[in-house]
Amino acid sequence: MKYFTPFLFGLLFLITNSNLSAQDSFNQKIIYPDGISLEYGIGSYAHTDEYISKEKYSGSLPYFNAGWAHQHETYVYNIGIDFRSSSEIKNANVSAEVYQFSLHQGFIYPLSGFTLFSKKANTYIGPATEVYVYANKQNIAVSGFDYALSFVALFSLGLSSELIYSLSSSFNIESSLNFSVLSLGLRMVDLEETDESPLKALTLFSGAHGSFRLGTRYYLLNHLSVKASYLLDVTRISSWDPLHAASDNLIFSITYGF
Repeated sequence: MKYFTPFLFGLLFLITNSNLSAQDSFNQKIIYPDGISLEYGIGSYAHTDEYISKEKYSGSLPYFNAGWAHQHETYVYNIGIDFRSSSEIKNANVSAEVYQFSLHQGFIYPLSGFTLFSKKANTYIGPATEVYVYANKQNIAVSGFDYALSFVALFSLGLSSELIYSLSSSFNIESSLNFSVLSLGLRMVDLEETDESPLKALTLFSGAHGSFRLGTRYYLLNHLSVKASYLLDVTRISSWDPLHAASDNLIFSITYGF
């Protein structure tokens, strides 16, 4: 549960400091960093996947992302795809190959801004969809059917929110919070040991994937910016054999706007 604290704090921060406004009809065009983005991240990763073992496995799981955001008259559309893989996730001398894939899109709408320490902050919030896939393959020899493989897929509806705090014309502090609310989940089950369905409807409390990000962006040119940020990514599933996975990443990104 400790991993959800930044999520809840970020959501409360956005809600308590913002009110819906139909007036500002996109003077945010000079604020929101739309365009094509490429990202790379490094950091630590850990999971407990009880379909295979109750032990915690940990290691480094690199992060790659490509995304695109475009501003319309009353909203921002964004889409992104990220991929992570490593064969060095370990518990003692036992290693596992872990793969994570996510395809997500969102429609975020501007809220009324507010002033903090004489600087303007702008917030956005809206619905999002995501396809999230997780696979965990143990590097051990087994006989018969390969029970050393664990698989999860979530097809989700969720919430996406962002905050942009402008310190100057070329320097922003940016934060985002994204999480699934309702999902159709597919989980590998042991058909020899249980008749449990591998397909279930999940809520935020029974199966969810989400992320919290906080970083700084610097504009090298009007249409070119770079960003460094901290990313916390969490997966928590309890409807089947519990799965808990979390990663802390330092992310570097570059964005080119048209």
